[in-house]
Amino acid sequence: MNATRSWTDIAPADATNIDLSEDLTITAPLNENGERCPWPWEPQQLVGAPMGQYRCGYCGAMVMAGMPHLDYKPEERTLTAENFDEIADWVGGGPSLGDRRVLVFGDTDDEGHARIGDVIHRDGYGQFTIRPASV
Repeated sequence: MNATRSWTDIAPADATNIDLSEDLTITAPLNENGERCPWPWEPQQLVGAPMGQYRCGYCGAMVMAGMPHLDYKPEERTLTAENFDEIADWVGGGPSLGDRRVLVFGDTDDEGHARIGDVIHRDGYGQFTIRPASV
């Protein structure tokens, strides 16, 4: 079943009887493990509380008091010549020895080398992996 509503369009007061782990017609943010948060309205209700991170009582994700629930959904981007600089900023890398066909990023022990056409994936923990372009 496809989601038809966004959880962000629903006020916390209107969501008291909603469980997003069961109602799949409404989008839900994912925690770091890729699990849907059953009730993501908790953090935004803490307006006026001291600003800071805490764990969501429903899914365990790290969130900010007074802000909408973070969404840790995985993100994928395909490296192209046109988006090279944008992707380099995203992963914190740069061209390999000035070669704008190879993007190098990561620490020196586990360096990533992405080439034009490769898909770069960031998981819910912010870790990047590279899926090589099919030949």
